[in-house]
Amino acid sequence: MLVPKSSYFSNMPPTVWSGGGRKRGLRILPEKGGYFVHVTSRTVNREFLFGAEEKSALVELMRRWAAFSGLSVITHCMMDNHFHLMLWVPDRETGREGLTHEEIIRRLGEVWAKDKVEQWEAFYQANGEKTHKEMDGMMAARMCDLPEFMRVLKHGFTLWFNRRHDRKGPLWEGRYRSVVVEGNPLALMSVAAYIDLNPVRAGMCGDPMEYHWNGYGEACGGNVLAREGLEALVRFTRGHQPRGADNARKRQLNREMHWTGIGEAMEKERKQRAVPKNWKEVQAAYRLWVVAKGMTRKDDSRTTEKIRNRKGFDPVEVIAEYERRGEVPMARMLQQRVRFFTRGVAIGSSAWLEGVMSEYRSCFGEKRKKAGKRMQGGCWAGLEALRQSK
Repeated sequence: MLVPKSSYFSNMPPTVWSGGGRKRGLRILPEKGGYFVHVTSRTVNREFLFGAEEKSALVELMRRWAAFSGLSVITHCMMDNHFHLMLWVPDRETGREGLTHEEIIRRLGEVWAKDKVEQWEAFYQANGEKTHKEMDGMMAARMCDLPEFMRVLKHGFTLWFNRRHDRKGPLWEGRYRSVVVEGNPLALMSVAAYIDLNPVRAGMCGDPMEYHWNGYGEACGGNVLAREGLEALVRFTRGHQPRGADNARKRQLNREMHWTGIGEAMEKERKQRAVPKNWKEVQAAYRLWVVAKGMTRKDDSRTTEKIRNRKGFDPVEVIAEYERRGEVPMARMLQQRVRFFTRGVAIGSSAWLEGVMSEYRSCFGEKRKKAGKRMQGGCWAGLEALRQSK
C-alpha cells in the first residue's frame, strides 16, 4: 500500500471541478498530486436491496478494482442501501510511472476472467509496437483515476446484481458523491471513524468491530487488506490521538510519576504509536478515535434533538476505553468473527503446535521452521495459530 508523506497536505495542490454543470453539484478533485477522498453512493429510490451476499460481493469487487486501479482503500462500509469508501488516490504521473506490460497483465488478472486476459494478450503479441503502445496506454489511462474506478465498480456491481436477482434497469440513485479530505490527523481520523460507525448509528450493531462489511470489522476479523488500510492511516496521522484520550492518559501518568516528566512520556508514546509494530498496536490507536467520534451526546443541551438521539458509545464507556488505551480484552475479541478460529489448521501453545507440525511434517514446506504464528488483534495470552498448510 502506498503511504503518502505526511507533509504533503501542508499545501493543498491546485484543484479542478468536474461534472455536467452546477445543477449536478460541484465536484472538486486535486489536479496534481495524490489525495484522500470519501466517496458514497446510494441505491435507486434508496431501497434496502443489499443483504449479506450483496455486501460481500461489493467488497470483493471493490478490492479487485482497487488493485487494478492502484488506489488504496483506507476503510469502507457497505450498508443496506448505500456504501462509503475512504480512498487514497495516487498522483497520476507517479502512479503510472514505470508501469510495465507485465504489471498491466497482472492487474488485468484481478478484474478479468483468465480467458479474456489470454485473448487480450494474444492480440497484443500478434501486433506491432504501435499497437503495443496504444493498448498499454489505454489500460494505463484507467489507473490512478477516481472517476474511472467508481464507474467500473458501480457498473460491474449493477451487472452482477441484476443477473443475480433477474432484474433490469439502473441500480444506483445517480452519480457518486465525493469529498476530498485534508491530510491532517483530525480530518482523516474523523472521516474514517464516521465511515466505520455507520452501522452503529443505524442501530445494526453496538460496536463497529461487530460489523462484517466495514473496514474496522473486517480488520478485527483478520482481513489482511483491511488491516493494511488502517495501518497506513495510523502511520500517516503520526500517532496523534483524541484530546479526551490525551487527558485520560495524563491523569494516569500523573499517578505514576512526577508531573515534570509527563510531557516527555506522552511524546515518547506518540512516536511509538506513529510506527506500530503489529495489528494490536494499530487497532488500539484507531479504536481510540472510533469511540471518541462515536460517543453519544444525549445529555448535551447545546445540540439538536437529532444529535442527542444518535446511537453510539456511552460517555462512561468511552472513558473506560481511554483508560484501556484502546486495547480490546480477550473476552471482547472472542465475540468477533476472528479468522484464526476458522481459517487455520490448529490453535494452541507454541510447544503444542510444534508437535502438530512435527507429526504432519509432510504437509508443510521444507523451509518452514516455526509452526505457530502469534495471534494478533487482542490479548490472546500467548495463543498461536498454525496456518498455511501445503
